[in-house]
Amino acid sequence: MNLEELKEKLKKIDLSNIRVTRHASKRIQDKRRKINYNKIVNLIVSQNGLYKFEEQSAKNSNEQKFKLWFKLNYIYDMNIYVVVIIEKKDLNSLKIISAHKVKRKIQEKINKNES
Repeated sequence: MNLEELKEKLKKIDLSNIRVTRHASKRIQDKRRKINYNKIVNLIVSQNGLYKFEEQSAKNSNEQKFKLWFKLNYIYDMNIYVVVIIEKKDLNSLKIISAHKVKRKIQEKINKNES
């Protein structure tokens, strides 16, 4: 799957069927992280700044798990972990597992050390 195919899949998400796990809820509500739930949903729906993704292993066969990278501004990126639940109808549901802001310079150093 490439980035354009993922964007098409995200366009088919039923906005009324977006759920948040307990872990993600704790991270979003933590005031020190300065993460806003509406901002996360807006990023996923509008796909503004989505520049990279990583497919991860999902628990069930009707699910696909992704780590999404969004550029917020010139300093920060937002990493959002989501599970797309594929249903029989056209619209799919989405579960937000986690989200966090990362300084881009720190992320680049981590990526260089991994390779």
